[in-house]
Amino acid sequence: MILADTNIFIDFWNSADDKIASIFEKEDVAICGVVRAELLHGAVSKKNFDSITNILGAFEELNLTVEDWQQLGDNLYKLRKKGVQVPFPDAIIATIALKNDIPIWTGDQHFKLIQKVFSKLKLYYTE
Repeated sequence: MILADTNIFIDFWNSADDKIASIFEKEDVAICGVVRAELLHGAVSKKNFDSITNILGAFEELNLTVEDWQQLGDNLYKLRKKGVQVPFPDAIIATIALKNDIPIWTGDQHFKLIQKVFSKLKLYYTE
């Protein structure tokens, strides 16, 4: 299983890249609440919003539990102590990936910064 970042969907919807399509076909792809919210936020109409909602319903969704928020706070603290600043949504996605021991499928370079502090974080890039 891989956890898809928001940019993967946007890139695919903007270019219908065959490489991305083949990964969607061959991998077990999951999303999380942050990705859902970011994609829905970008909807340009009610019809588009409904279409995105329908598409995302096909993916398993992994999210944080109440206890995981403590771990997220710990992760953010460790990142800050190492001088690493990343967007809050990326820290959430990384915490979910670490919790589930799965790679993040992304094109976002922030995750490489997180990985420098949390070496167990796995990244999956479209090549």
